[in-house]
Amino acid sequence: MGIISWIMFYSKVKDIKNRALLRKKEKSKIVKKFIFFNLMNRFKLKKKSVKLEKVLFAWRKLYSTNCVKLNSKTRVLRRCVVSNRNRGNSRSFGGLSRIVLRNFIHSGILPGYKKAVW
Repeated sequence: MGIISWIMFYSKVKDIKNRALLRKKEKSKIVKKFIFFNLMNRFKLKKKSVKLEKVLFAWRKLYSTNCVKLNSKTRVLRRCVVSNRNRGNSRSFGGLSRIVLRNFIHSGILPGYKKAVW
């Protein structure tokens, strides 16, 4: 296994791990948001009330315990399914990079497309 293929394999594994972490964090975020708004509606909390301060204190404590490195969807890279390339991906072809797409068209795997010659 060459150094380039090892780096590509490592980046693919890292990307899969980041996607799993993000999925887990998003589920947790939705549940916490639901709980918070449910508490707000149930107790009909108003500004500057004692109950509101208690709920907000518990809310801050709940959020501060879950510190995850991956914070947003934009940090997750879209990668080519075949070559694991992170640039030039086409969503319309199921996440294939432009180079793999070109090779598939030339070899006839994707029918109905041909090389544009002017």
